[in-house]
Amino acid sequence: MVFRVRSASQVALCQHHPEVVADAKARGWEFFSHGIYNTRYAYDMSKEQERAIIEDSIATVREATGQTIRGWLAPALTHTPHTLDLIAEYGLEYTCDLYHDDQVQPVKTATGKLVSVPYSLEVNDHYGFFIYNMSPREYADTLVRQYERLADEGGTVMCIPLHAYLIGQPHRIGPFEEALRYIAADGRAWLTKAGDIVDAWNAQQ
Repeated sequence: MVFRVRSASQVALCQHHPEVVADAKARGWEFFSHGIYNTRYAYDMSKEQERAIIEDSIATVREATGQTIRGWLAPALTHTPHTLDLIAEYGLEYTCDLYHDDQVQPVKTATGKLVSVPYSLEVNDHYGFFIYNMSPREYADTLVRQYERLADEGGTVMCIPLHAYLIGQPHRIGPFEEALRYIAADGRAWLTKAGDIVDAWNAQQ
């Protein structure tokens, strides 16, 4: 199985906190877009408005990091009926907006080639702490149980969507670190980035 911790960002971070972006770049992280601001929902946007956000995302991340984004996660998961066609048209290769499976899946679009990379709401720290009211220990145990099942099945992707203001709290970070150490030491997971997952999937087709 493959394992990744999501590192999408609202691209405004590149301008508001360049030191954070520079550190992530130095660590070899892959950047993709979560919109400009997570509070600017896409629900009622026209195609032209979505195009502007996609173009802004590509240009901003490229200027800040030198990377050309390959993936997309709509702000607050608010993709529209046009989003997938548009990001494929602009050459993006994957979306995380569908969260419908634990395997990579092809996505039919009007032009271009797009795949869905698994994204899990069930192990998203926002859902864990705010929706399911888990304790830090319960959340960490959930991650381990999720990992164990997917690792046993094989051929799956485990994504842990995180938010620094949640998982980064001092009373939560300890159990989470323990869960990550367990997964990393287990030996069955390929610890990698979304773009690498897409490349591996394409190579098998």
